Amino acid sequence: MTKTKITRTSRQLPMSNLGGPSTLPRFRWQQPTLDKNTPPNRGLTDEENAHGFNWGKDSILPYRVYDDYDRSQEPGEMPLVTLENGRLRVSVAPQYGGRLMELHDLKLGRDLVFCNPVFQPANLAALNAWFSGGIEWNGLIPGHTPFTTAQVFAGSIETDRGPVLRLYEFDRIVEATWQIDLFLPDDDDRLYVHGRIVNNTDAVKLAYWWTNVAAPMSKGMRVLAPADYSIEHVLPNNELARFPFPDPDRFDGSYPDKWRDSTSVFFRKPDAERLFIAGLDADGVGLAQTATSALKGRKFFYFGTGAGGQQWMDYLAKPDEGDYIEIQSGIAPTQNQRFELQPNSEVHWTEVYGALSVDPAKVHDADYHKASRATGPAIDARFPAAELADVDAFLTAVSRQPLTKRLSDGSAWGSRQEKLTGKPLAQGLDFAVPHPTDCWDELATTGRFSEASLKRVPADFAVSPLWVAALEKSRDKQSETWLHALLLGIATLDNGDRDAARALFERSIALKPTWLGRRQRALVTSDPDAADRDYLAAWASGDAPPALAAEIVSLLVKHGRLERLRAFASGLPASALTDERVHLGRAMVAASEGDLDLLERLLDRHFATVREGENLLDELWVALQRGRLQQALKRAPSPAELAERLKQHPVPAHLNFRMRAVDEVK
Repeated sequence: MTKTKITRTSRQLPMSNLGGPSTLPRFRWQQPTLDKNTPPNRGLTDEENAHGFNWGKDSILPYRVYDDYDRSQEPGEMPLVTLENGRLRVSVAPQYGGRLMELHDLKLGRDLVFCNPVFQPANLAALNAWFSGGIEWNGLIPGHTPFTTAQVFAGSIETDRGPVLRLYEFDRIVEATWQIDLFLPDDDDRLYVHGRIVNNTDAVKLAYWWTNVAAPMSKGMRVLAPADYSIEHVLPNNELARFPFPDPDRFDGSYPDKWRDSTSVFFRKPDAERLFIAGLDADGVGLAQTATSALKGRKFFYFGTGAGGQQWMDYLAKPDEGDYIEIQSGIAPTQNQRFELQPNSEVHWTEVYGALSVDPAKVHDADYHKASRATGPAIDARFPAAELADVDAFLTAVSRQPLTKRLSDGSAWGSRQEKLTGKPLAQGLDFAVPHPTDCWDELATTGRFSEASLKRVPADFAVSPLWVAALEKSRDKQSETWLHALLLGIATLDNGDRDAARALFERSIALKPTWLGRRQRALVTSDPDAADRDYLAAWASGDAPPALAAEIVSLLVKHGRLERLRAFASGLPASALTDERVHLGRAMVAASEGDLDLLERLLDRHFATVREGENLLDELWVALQRGRLQQALKRAPSPAELAERLKQHPVPAHLNFRMRAVDEVK
């Protein structure tokens, strides 16, 4: 028998630079996520409609976006923490939200999760940067976790059954804690994952949780889960629609490679005795998951076989090395829902993962429901319910025990929250971490801003009612400073009151003009000229971050002020010119002025931060081809002539970020 060990390891792979979080607070209208109302969900049950929300409506503050990454793909080394017992090797990356990067079955010689050959962020998450592969822990706000590219707490707990690896953090929007405890028993090839969410307040909270597993995609793979019917998330209308599963009017959607366009399918069998999900290949072998009853949702996602989906998978990895599907499980039936956290309560669940092998004739039975029913006994044999219940009880008790050894520090905000409220966030979780004292530490302890804090513009923000109340109490105690007015203005604007926020920004600037105060005032004015003046004055102050230049460029582009954009860009330092938004602004100026050689040079770049579905790059390509054709013809081309030119010179893959035809499959 080989005992389980937890060790520090690393992996060599090409890595792009991530960059740090932005110091510009981003508001909900600055987010590129879908912002459409969900149509009435006809045919769904009360449970499937409970606590629904609309993607893109919620603020991401106080979190800070990561938008300074690139596509350099330089040789790099990714630090990891690994559990291994001679049967399974499990590696996690605490610096990337605790993402499980590897689940390798040593006997099979097979990666059970998609192990990305590179580290490449892309603009696919609420906080911008996201990367594919492994297992991510998505909570407590909708979408990809705000800790996707942030370091979280990690450590080990020694128990009488062997070591447990813990990952945890404090969510600043829900103001509750989440943790994941990973347990790999000695000489076992099954990984147990225990989740715990703690609400230590007297209020009901709405939260979110989905465990997102990337599994290697192979031709003929089938996804199996108990399902009387399915709920499909249909874009671009943000509609949840109920369908039979498989849908007899279309095709057997349990085979991912039959989906041309990207798809999200939620499996629904409310009366099932046991839920599971498995992605099994043509030979009936693959990854399977089941869990305790708290996880009610199961889903699979695939980018699709179309050009757009294939491009995204290649873009996130390497060409022909990035194909994967996602099999997911969540607390609510669908991902368009939150769930209730009761006051002073805890939510627990345990998942178990491992390789599964089922007779391929049964797996690929033409009748989906027969195939699913045939997989059930294999799940029961591989992951016996009694064993799962036993491990669940064990891990529930362990979840409240403190770490034996800390392996990674997370954010200081959990500690600040405990200081502000005067009580621990969760039994067994230690949030103390060394960090430089800033204005928020002063607010949580003394209630007054020091002279040192009043000399610098903050890089971090807090906007919840609890912190706003602390700011207001401090203002009454200390009298209003420029910093009080600025921070209260940011929270007020995040809450949707532009007029009150404008007044606070005016007071902050009157007390002390700062680049951030001017930027904030520019955001709330309805006068483009006034916004220009404030933005340019903020930039001229000399201490604004390069990201502000990109925001100024975006504003000038939005208002079509290309002459001012040209003048602004011409005076920027090299550090700002490398920003992609500044780069694209210069390309727009080149297109408007007919400088086709410069435009072509500016488009000869692999862009890293362009959002899925964004069309600026291919519009600039069309402008370039129209200009080249006009030069050749010595006149403006006709639509037919331009269409023919674009057939001969189609939009290159590195400029095409659209997911075409995504709304054609109904």
